[in-house]
Amino acid sequence: MRSRGMSFADAVRLLDGDSEIVDRLGSLAGIAAGTATVASKGTVDYFALRDQLMRWGHRLVGSWQERVRGLGRFDRTDRILAAHSVLVIISFDEALDDWFKHRGHDLASAELTRAEQAAIAAGGPLADSYAGMIAGLLDRPPPYPEPTVPFEDVRAELHRYFLDCTGRTALFLDGLKAFERELPAIKGPAVAKRAMRRYEESYRRLAAEIPEFRLWSAMIDAQATRELIRTAIDALGDRREPVDEVPAGLVRRYQARLEKPILSNAGAAGDLVLPTLREGYREPAGTVVSTTPTSLPAVDGWWAEHGTPTADVQDFLFAALTGPGAGEGPIVVLGHPGSGKSVLTRVLAARLSGAGFLPVRVELRNVRADSPVQRQIEEGLYLMLGEQVRWPELVRRAGDALPVVMMDGFDELLQATGQNWADYLEQLQEFQEREAELGRPLAVVVTSRTVVADRARFPTGTTVVRLDPFSDEQVADWLAVWNAKNAAGLAARGLRPLPARVALAHRELAGQPLLLLMLALYDGRENQLQRSGGTLRRIELYERLFQDFFVREVDKLGEDRDTAVATEWRRLGAVAVAMHNRGRDVILEPELEDDLRHLLSIEDRTPRPAAHRPLTAGQLLVGRFFFVHESKASQDTGGAQRSFEFLHATFGEFLAARQIITALVDLAEDRARLRRTATLDAGYFHALTSFTTLTRRAPLWEFGQGMIAGLTAEERAQCRDLVMELLPEAGYPHPRWTFAEYEPDRRTVAQRQAAFSANLVSFAVLLSDGPVDVTSLVGEPVAVNWRQLALLWMSQLEPEDGRRLWQAFRVEWDLTAAPTQLRIRVEDGTDVPVVPSLPWPPEGRPPTQDGLPPGRDLAMPAESDTGRQLRKSAFAQTAIDNREFVYALMPFWREFGDIEYRGDHTKNESSAWLVLELAVGSYATGTIGSRTDVYVDALSRPIPRLQQNAMDRFVQECRAVDLTVLEELYLREHIARVRAAAAATQHAAADDFRYTVGAVFELRTGRRLA
Repeated sequence: MRSRGMSFADAVRLLDGDSEIVDRLGSLAGIAAGTATVASKGTVDYFALRDQLMRWGHRLVGSWQERVRGLGRFDRTDRILAAHSVLVIISFDEALDDWFKHRGHDLASAELTRAEQAAIAAGGPLADSYAGMIAGLLDRPPPYPEPTVPFEDVRAELHRYFLDCTGRTALFLDGLKAFERELPAIKGPAVAKRAMRRYEESYRRLAAEIPEFRLWSAMIDAQATRELIRTAIDALGDRREPVDEVPAGLVRRYQARLEKPILSNAGAAGDLVLPTLREGYREPAGTVVSTTPTSLPAVDGWWAEHGTPTADVQDFLFAALTGPGAGEGPIVVLGHPGSGKSVLTRVLAARLSGAGFLPVRVELRNVRADSPVQRQIEEGLYLMLGEQVRWPELVRRAGDALPVVMMDGFDELLQATGQNWADYLEQLQEFQEREAELGRPLAVVVTSRTVVADRARFPTGTTVVRLDPFSDEQVADWLAVWNAKNAAGLAARGLRPLPARVALAHRELAGQPLLLLMLALYDGRENQLQRSGGTLRRIELYERLFQDFFVREVDKLGEDRDTAVATEWRRLGAVAVAMHNRGRDVILEPELEDDLRHLLSIEDRTPRPAAHRPLTAGQLLVGRFFFVHESKASQDTGGAQRSFEFLHATFGEFLAARQIITALVDLAEDRARLRRTATLDAGYFHALTSFTTLTRRAPLWEFGQGMIAGLTAEERAQCRDLVMELLPEAGYPHPRWTFAEYEPDRRTVAQRQAAFSANLVSFAVLLSDGPVDVTSLVGEPVAVNWRQLALLWMSQLEPEDGRRLWQAFRVEWDLTAAPTQLRIRVEDGTDVPVVPSLPWPPEGRPPTQDGLPPGRDLAMPAESDTGRQLRKSAFAQTAIDNREFVYALMPFWREFGDIEYRGDHTKNESSAWLVLELAVGSYATGTIGSRTDVYVDALSRPIPRLQQNAMDRFVQECRAVDLTVLEELYLREHIARVRAAAAATQHAAADDFRYTVGAVFELRTGRRLA
């Protein structure tokens, strides 16, 4: 929540000590609170004190530097906030004076008479209005600027504040003797406008001297410049190293880290030179919010609607740490893996040192997760300093510096332990509250991955910053530093620096700092990115990135390259499959250990050349820094607990797709080599494809399509034959298949059958040229069999799997084939034709139709609400999720009862369709013949209400249609057809209809109908 601010009375007490003005102001405040004595009420007059307060306020503003010199960060912030409150009230009082003077009045005459003082002391309306004015001016904190709030919003709040002050003052003045005859009507908006003008003028003057004023208002203000912020930061402290050895040691460690390479030199290839952290760090932009109970910080779409952009996250954090709310709750920094969250805290720690702060950076992965907050901080200090330092002792030795504790890696607690840490932010806030009460205020910054933000409770009003990907300009700026460091070495090998345009061709990776470094390292080997000419597809890029990395790792060990690289592919692919089968991006170490025992051979899990014992999951992943991120947390109950995730989610999806397609191709080759009497063991392929679907995630589906498209014609044919052989058997047990004991996630037999059969159908479609006749997949009766299979998927798959599955395909009836065919193809985004998408009754299939009558079909956009409902119901071949259609038909049911069809269901010509067509169609659109067919059809239905509607609507159209159209209806005998159809009905109004149409025609054309 926003801090409470500081009232004018509190500001005077804080800034003016025990002077007489404080005592008198305290008596005034007592009036507002209803606690002052009658005597004090009779002797205290705000208007008698007002001039003295204004003179004092001007002296304060002119001498603020002397008042804050030598103060610590926290006390300095309090006094600056007090100065702002004084500035607001002075601006209002001067504006009110100015308004009165322009009308020939002087507020000095508002000084209370003895009778008025007595009336206030006695109570009553005058006392109430006086107390209300005093409360508004002296006891109510005015709005103040904050880095989390746009300055435009602060101005709007202040304007409302000035309007309220004007109203309270006018209400009191109206009851005074001095103004009983000539009080001008005080115009609230005019006074508020004057007060805002004075406030802004004074604020600009003070901002030239008070850096915090510039920081608090400039972070989101569109007119602010980064240079202004930098100047303000430099002005906040002399940046001298602390005298005490312990705080000084922290400062030296943080500063030293700026001079180290941004990554271990082990990650560089050849003569590539890594910039230092100071050289290579580029401040990210971000988005800022202040949370409410309904905030959804883990959802990308929520940020787009509620967040406020900030051009420089680190400058924003600096401003927030100088603000009055810095000690009230943690500031949370969110970002994706590789976005630079941890690096930001390292640079921020060095930057805060010597500027009135004491930074304390704690890597949560290296301290015990189940320890209290204070113990975690002390463990982090030990790891940094090599000695035991108690938190209270450190704060005392830091003097006036404001501690800023940076808890880096909250997501590590959530992921590595698998436990519930939802209240961790609340624990941090409680720790801050306790420390503030003990006179040891501190600020807290927490970093975490965005996607796990929904697993923590955010106290209301928590400031949350989400790191944005690098912009094009930031990518180019970073590459300029990289290229400058490596230009000579690259030139010596006949290579070129990496241009920004080449890196930006792979925007998804280049936007993340660590992945941009990966691209630079990859291109620095042999200019592979540049030689691709910018046409490298994502699937090709990933194949080359992993292959290049594996080759470099293998070459370091001097192993047989081809064999060792193939092993590396299998190892990392197994990690990806373990995550894929659980439907998660993160996997705990025990889970991975168990999976690798099934998915990898003993040889793949054993180090070379000495085959002593299998590697642990953590050891298997050592060195894969660019691709796998390890989260770690320690607990008192045991050793470190780890979890793993890929640095970019698409890395895991690429590897999982590659592993699955490789298994498919290998199994198809085995099948082709086996004699017909031999038993095919599809156990490994089944283990990879029976827990979740290939369509679950868009990148995984995209990679799978690309890899299948890259197979040779022979491989595609073999794979399709295999899939068509496995599909009819997908629901039956296969006791001879291996991997039966592999169960990464406990699923029912039906659930695994659903996933396996869905993946087999997906492969069958991808391996075919063009749409697939569903009969070839499920046999006859096709409508029944397909519906059963589709409903198995929809009922047994995870909701996300089921939704992604029907969205990945387009199922439609081919009404021109003989007999008609139900076909399936990969979704292409084209418009959805309605009639071919209608689900068909299970007892038959639609009749062959060479072409629908004009106006009897239309196509809806694929991503419209109706388009999606049509696609889903066509996929399942049942009217699934038809809530909106039912709702739309309610008016029809109310008037006509249930839907009626002419004859049977084979023509899809329902009465409801006719009612809607009559209501919204016209001769002015479409063909005249098809519109006449609608009228004839409606009149031929034995439904009196429908017949009456048709006759009434035809008369309306004849009256309103263009005269040339009416002539056309006559010449082509359309009017005669409709009148004849009406005459053939048993409806009592048929004769009246015939004569009415004739009268309308004669009136409009001058000719009589026959």
